[in-house]
Amino acid sequence: MFGRSLDWLLTGRTIVVALAMTFPLSPSHAAQHRLPSGYKWGRCLLVVQGETRISGKCSYQIEKGGDFNIQGPRQVFAGIDYPDTHSGAGEMSRDYWAVVYKDGDSWTGYSNSEIDETHADELDWGELRREGACYVGKDVRVCLWH
Repeated sequence: MFGRSLDWLLTGRTIVVALAMTFPLSPSHAAQHRLPSGYKWGRCLLVVQGETRISGKCSYQIEKGGDFNIQGPRQVFAGIDYPDTHSGAGEMSRDYWAVVYKDGDSWTGYSNSEIDETHADELDWGELRREGACYVGKDVRVCLWH
């Protein structure tokens, strides 16, 4: 019954279309390559209290004045990977992230301590000093190479 149909599907370019329809990309696979406006792919390092949380591929955004945030490569984004609820209650996190910003004349930052945390639960990194592409404090090192 399916012999002639299968022969027809396997000829020429039809096989590509048939396979694409049979095995579509999952949203999680497609999400690896889509970033919000203003974000780019780079390389990052995030070490907090001796624990390496991000090392290698990451997404990042740099603001005016040099403030920046980094996201681990498995991070998901509202409006791209899941509906944007325009509410903190609907936010999701699938990886570590960190924010580094200028506070007066010095730099500081914060991050999540658990992958699924969407709010900063490590608020007091204290003053960070710049060392090349890194910002370093007593218990933290955040690096961004773009």
